[in-house]
Amino acid sequence: MKNQIRYLQNLFYDILNDYGKVFMVVKYSEKTRIGTRGFTDEEKNKGMILVFTRMNNKNLVWLEDGSIQTVLGFGAGNRPEKCFIHADDIVSIFSHDARVKLDRWDMIDLRDAGGKSEDFSKTTGKGPEDAKIVSLDRFRKSKD
Repeated sequence: MKNQIRYLQNLFYDILNDYGKVFMVVKYSEKTRIGTRGFTDEEKNKGMILVFTRMNNKNLVWLEDGSIQTVLGFGAGNRPEKCFIHADDIVSIFSHDARVKLDRWDMIDLRDAGGKSEDFSKTTGKGPEDAKIVSLDRFRKSKD
């Protein structure tokens, strides 16, 4: 777990320094606080995407357990909200400009992922375990 947090931190700062903007997907839990704004009902179900830029956050601190304390600006007026993002609630970080995304798979269980495995099997006709199997029949030379 510590390595994942270290990778998240390093990638986060690399993207922020090189591209100026990082997106973070955060799931809802009682451990995470987003100022007085909080989570809307939709965000409680689907999660929230936080945008970090050089200008919209203050006092950004990654704690030893991987949690984040910061003051983030929300809305058109960049209204400051004190935020505490628990490490277990950070799902992924990504950047469109860098074309990079780091997902945490330790919290994803395909069987309990809200029908994701069913959707996958409907589109491909195979389950997720079948998608990993590559047939070598077309690569083998026939004995003639």
